[in-house]
Amino acid sequence: MGRHPVMVRQVCPLIPFERDQSPAVLAMAEFVWNENAPFELSFSLCPEKFESSVESSMDCLTFNSGTPKNSAQRLDNLWRHTCFEAFLACPGAEEYWELNVAPNGDWNLYQFSSYRTGGMAEPLAEPPEVNFSLDHVGCRCTIQIPLKPWWKHTELPEIALTMVLEDQSGCLSYWAMTHPEDKPDFHDRRGFLQW
Repeated sequence: MGRHPVMVRQVCPLIPFERDQSPAVLAMAEFVWNENAPFELSFSLCPEKFESSVESSMDCLTFNSGTPKNSAQRLDNLWRHTCFEAFLACPGAEEYWELNVAPNGDWNLYQFSSYRTGGMAEPLAEPPEVNFSLDHVGCRCTIQIPLKPWWKHTELPEIALTMVLEDQSGCLSYWAMTHPEDKPDFHDRRGFLQW
């Protein structure tokens, strides 16, 4: 009798690297990994405090990367603006992948042979399906990206969920599940969920 496919769902709070330099928002990220289905991600932001005033901490953020909404282009340097990210690594191996997705659907997937080495666009990646919504109570970005054919491993990957937020003045804040060093470094494998 064959085994059932493995599926894992995890919800994680994201914390800013510098609390006093970051917008006053609460951030959650979630993933669903299923070896026989697309990799699913969801990022949610809401104000730390709900106020009756029209302006909230969400109003200070910018979700425009400079290209039209729903352009869905494969682009570099998405992290220079608001960007939702995921890192996947094969346990016991140095190689890993970095997924960048902008709120407007622009994206890229990079393959690294070891820590910050390589960083080449993964040629086998297909565009993700991206849905972004924003209203007065927060925003949500959901992402689905096919794992096949670039993810050839059967075991559950080590995973890190991260994001960069840009405020209206152009300042960036860096959010992750944990920050192991004295500077933001999303590539640090100590910040990955390991099973």
